[in-house]
Order: sequence, then C-alpha cells, then structure tokens
Amino acid sequence: MNVPTVTHNGLSFINVNKPTTEQLSFLNKNFGFSMLNLEDYMYKTQIPKIEVDEDYSLLVMDVPYIQQGKSKAGTTRKTMPDILSGRMPFPALPRSAKRKRINIGEVDFFIGKDYLVILHDDRTPQIDELFDMCKITSKHREDLMGKGAVYLLYRIADILVDASFGYVEDITSTIDYIDRQLEEKSGTALIEDISVTRRNIVVFETMIKPLLPIFGDLEKSKYPKLNGEMVDYWSNLLDHLQKIWERLEDNKELIAGIASSNESVLSNRSNELVKFLTVITSISFPFVIVNNLYSMNVKGLPYATEPWIVYVLFLVIFAGGVAIISYFKYRDWL
Repeated sequence: MNVPTVTHNGLSFINVNKPTTEQLSFLNKNFGFSMLNLEDYMYKTQIPKIEVDEDYSLLVMDVPYIQQGKSKAGTTRKTMPDILSGRMPFPALPRSAKRKRINIGEVDFFIGKDYLVILHDDRTPQIDELFDMCKITSKHREDLMGKGAVYLLYRIADILVDASFGYVEDITSTIDYIDRQLEEKSGTALIEDISVTRRNIVVFETMIKPLLPIFGDLEKSKYPKLNGEMVDYWSNLLDHLQKIWERLEDNKELIAGIASSNESVLSNRSNELVKFLTVITSISFPFVIVNNLYSMNVKGLPYATEPWIVYVLFLVIFAGGVAIISYFKYRDWL
C-alpha cells in the first residue's frame, strides 16, 4: 500500500493527500483508527474537535481556501523559509464584481506516540511542502520531527493558522478598496463586492469560532497526551487565533458601516431621480391640461379658431411652468 511516509528518530510522518478508500482501510487495519472517523473525513461531516482514544488522539481542524477554478491549488512553489514562517505570500484577489469566495477545508490529524498521520487535500498545499522538506533534508527532519509527534502537530497547525492571516489581510484590503470605490461610484459590482466580503467574513468566523475553545483547552492542559511541555506552544497558537478573530470582528464592523453608507448613497440617488421626475411631471402639467382641452373636438372653445391663440397658449404653458418652479424653490424642494 502506497502511504507516503517519512521516518526520523522513530517518528513517522504520514501524509495522505486525497485519501482513497484503500488507504483508509490500510490506516484502519495497521493503526487501529476508527472507521467512523475515517469515513467522516471522506464525507466531510465532522466539525473541529479533539477526541482522545486509548492509542491515539484525533484533532480535526478547518482551514480557509479559495476555489481556483481550473488552476491547481498550490502550483506556486513557496520557499522553505516562507513555509516555516507561516507568513507565505498571498496573491491579491482580482477586483471585480465576481469576487472569489472563501470556503472551508478540513484537515484531520491522528496523533500517536510515534507517528502523526494527516488526512487532507489540495486545499492545504503547505502540508505537502513541509512533507517534501522533511523528505529532502535531515536538517528539516530534525527541526520539525526531532521533538516528537505532538510538536510536529503544533508546527503544522501553527503554519496553517498563520497562513490564514493572508486571507484576513486580503479581506482588509478589499474593504479599503470598496471604501475608495464608494467615494467614486456605486452600482451592482460594488454591491456584490460588499455582499461577497460580508459572506467571506461570516464563513471565516464559522471556521475560527470552534477552534478557539479547542486550543483554549489545550492551553489549559485538558488533554495530558497533547500537553506536557507544549502548553506555551498552544498558548502562542491560541493567541494567533484570537488576533484573527479580533481582526475579523473589526472588519465585520467596517463592512457593515460601508454597506450602510452605500445604501444611503443609493437611497439618495433614488430620491434625486424621483425628485427630477416629479419636477418634469409638474412642469409638463400645464401643457397636458391645455393640450387635452384644445385637442378635444368640441365646439365653443374660446378663440379656438383664432390663429394667435397658439402663441397665447404657449405663453400660458410657459408661465405655468415658471410658477411651479418658483413655488418649488419657495418651499425649498429644489
């Protein structure tokens, strides 16, 4: 069975990208993982959680990703320092009405005494990069795997969390862009940008919210198998998650204010249009009355047969229009 594995000092790092049913059966038979948990991963029915079994622990994390369409996720190779820092370059999203939407991916960590098994897919290319680094050099194997399975879990989780900062920064820059656009114009594209951005924030928050108590429990040493000397590390990771949550909350307030401002601008434009149409209708009112009156085939209309009556009627219409405009000005309606 082809299950990608790197071994260092008795620790096995097993990276299963897009697991097949055969690979899941192999993990069930050789590691004793519950088929319920393995099948839950296949059907993406799990929520972020920690489960501690007699032989292993399970950590389920959600991570953000953007659907790239026909392009393959992770085709841009990052440098090793970028991967290890977690602060990898995040490509700016195109500014258009059809903005790309943030979605939620799932990563499952099975942590044993001498192994770490990861189930994921192409939505988390950072894991594949780390795995490749461990395969290539003993230095990176020692750096990432030299302190045991729980430390390796922390390093990978920390990189995934720090990579989320790129999405937060993009949301922030998007809000700045929308704010500038609001000063220049407002239309369907801007409304869709606001709508997609608000959705992205909500989706992101639904991903972060369940992770906060999970890593909060790890910080409080609720799970002895995953704690020990790792308490400070989990505290650092929890701090990063809290910063992401706070920035999302700030962005939510900002986009709500911008949305309210945009609605006010659109409402004001609608009012201006209604006002303009009202003025045009009011000015044309004398013309409509006179036209209807003298267009009727009725005998006895005053001076209907006189040629000069046309000029008089035009004068009456003009005077009526001027009188209406003057009255609007007097009432400060214009």
